[in-house]
Amino acid sequence: MRRSKGVFSPRERKTALWALLMAGLIAAMGMVIQQWSQPSVGPGGIEAYMTADAPGVLDARPIA
Repeated sequence: MRRSKGVFSPRERKTALWALLMAGLIAAMGMVIQQWSQPSVGPGGIEAYMTADAPGVLDARPIA
C-alpha cells in the first residue's frame, strides 16, 4: 500500500503541470499567430467571392 497521502506522486503532479503549461502556451501562440495573419481567401482572392445579384432576389445578397 502507498504511504503518501495524495493520489498522485510528486513526479506525476510535476508532469501534469508541465503538460498544462505547454498546452496553454500552444493555445496562446495559436491566438497570436491568428491575429497576425490574414484569413486565406483562396487563389482567386476576394474577387472570386463577388458575384452579380440574382434577378428578383432582395434578401439573400452578400454584404459588400
